[in-house]
Amino acid sequence: MVLDTPREHRLLIAAGQRSGQAFQIAKALQQVTERHYPELKLEVFETRGSLHNASLLDQAAVQLATVQADQSSGRKARLVAELYPDTFQIVVRRGSGIDAIGDLVGKRIALPPERSGEYESFWFLAKHYALTAGDLKVYTGTEKTTDWLLLNGDVDALFRVRAPGDASILNLIRRVDGKVIPIPQAAALRLQHPAFEAGLIPQGSYNGRPAIPDRDEPTISVQELLVASEDVPADVIAKVTSVLFEHRRELMDLVPLAGAIAAPDRTGETYLPIHAGVWAFWDRDKPSFIQENAEAIALMISIAVVVTSAYLQWATRRRKRVMDAYNRELIELGKLARNAPDFEALDECNALLAAFVGRIVQAAAHGRINPAEFTLFNFTYDSVEDAIKDRLLQLERSADQERRKAASRRPASVPAGM
Repeated sequence: MVLDTPREHRLLIAAGQRSGQAFQIAKALQQVTERHYPELKLEVFETRGSLHNASLLDQAAVQLATVQADQSSGRKARLVAELYPDTFQIVVRRGSGIDAIGDLVGKRIALPPERSGEYESFWFLAKHYALTAGDLKVYTGTEKTTDWLLLNGDVDALFRVRAPGDASILNLIRRVDGKVIPIPQAAALRLQHPAFEAGLIPQGSYNGRPAIPDRDEPTISVQELLVASEDVPADVIAKVTSVLFEHRRELMDLVPLAGAIAAPDRTGETYLPIHAGVWAFWDRDKPSFIQENAEAIALMISIAVVVTSAYLQWATRRRKRVMDAYNRELIELGKLARNAPDFEALDECNALLAAFVGRIVQAAAHGRINPAEFTLFNFTYDSVEDAIKDRLLQLERSADQERRKAASRRPASVPAGM
């Protein structure tokens, strides 16, 4: 994918705890993005989890964040990609007597930090199974702290939201001779929160022989999402998106779980609005409207040319007919003037010529006659005017001759006294 290279952009990514898979994918994304787009400078920050990440995104402290789909993601969050399916996992010591969620009553359990997305997820789950804070002995802390509590025997169980096969959970299971217990009723939980889906921790996810778990264990699955602030320019997110989907092999070489990265649903039926940059990436090879409709546009232009040409020809012929009619009218008027039998008829010709000139001036004012055509009338007008003047002189000479003849026919007057 070839994109324009604008000015340098610095993107901060809130990615949860350093040992988490989201953080690892974010670091891989940083490395591969800077390899292909040196103008993009990514920095990955450790945080308390989804809720903290969403808060940082809303405060414009970061531009990208990883969040669980079941958690609030903030007002400015726009979806970029589905990173991988996280699963609810409860790790217990073998021999603890905990084989199902109901067995947690009266037991000690380590949870992620308060106000974290994982912490909220556990209590959502506990509420469904009618577990209250009074039923459990709860300890909270960072991943290192809660790991130590389980390893030291200070708790009987530990809750995490991780993808199956997670390295940190594998380490705990091996060191404490642990196991994961089933978390059924995913369909019922989905009624309460549509982001939840039925998931599995496949047999052998943490050991092949003996298999741990020894069968596919049902659990709750929720997507881990990569979101960006709506304020990040579309062309920048288009480049990040191109890394996620065009350079996935390179991401997988760094973090195999990157193979689970999926694009948002193009129908837009997602829990979050899709970032404009993702749409820009999808439309990168889409032909423009002109390219897509080139044949139709060419046909329309051809038709328009033919129609315009026909109209111009019709208009030209029509104007010629109008001009010819005006010229014929002047020619006829000239004939009338030259054949005017008397001054009264000639005065009528003068009146007709004046009325004709008025109509021509009005037609020119309304655009029915252009300046060039108006100028042509000057020659015909002059000829008619000359015909009227010539006929006037002829009539005056004739009248003068008649007066002389009449005078010559009158008898001479007789002198007085004769």
